[in-house]
Amino acid sequence: MTMTTKSILVAALTVFAAMIGLGGAAHAGPQTQVTYQLSGSAPVADYISYEVDNAQRQQAHVTLPWTTQFNVVGNKVFVISAQSPGSITCTILIDGTVVSQATANGAPARTVCSH
Repeated sequence: MTMTTKSILVAALTVFAAMIGLGGAAHAGPQTQVTYQLSGSAPVADYISYEVDNAQRQQAHVTLPWTTQFNVVGNKVFVISAQSPGSITCTILIDGTVVSQATANGAPARTVCSH
């Protein structure tokens, strides 16, 4: 391979890599802020489970009211579920707008919000 051929190959690969990188960023979409909220009549939720960007989290004995916030890029499915000895309400907000809210009553009360 001659020096000119190597230079052309390196230049072509550099342009290709730059196009892929730019294209990947362009297709990622805007950043979205997601907020999960829980409130209830009991001071503590027995158990909560929720989806974040690419993982699922669980917590036990969570003090109410509870909230968490995170940012994601692209379209995702958001879910939060909770169990409490009294009434419990879950809420999902996307960029500050409520997109899902549910309340459950019982002993135990179990609620799920999804979007």
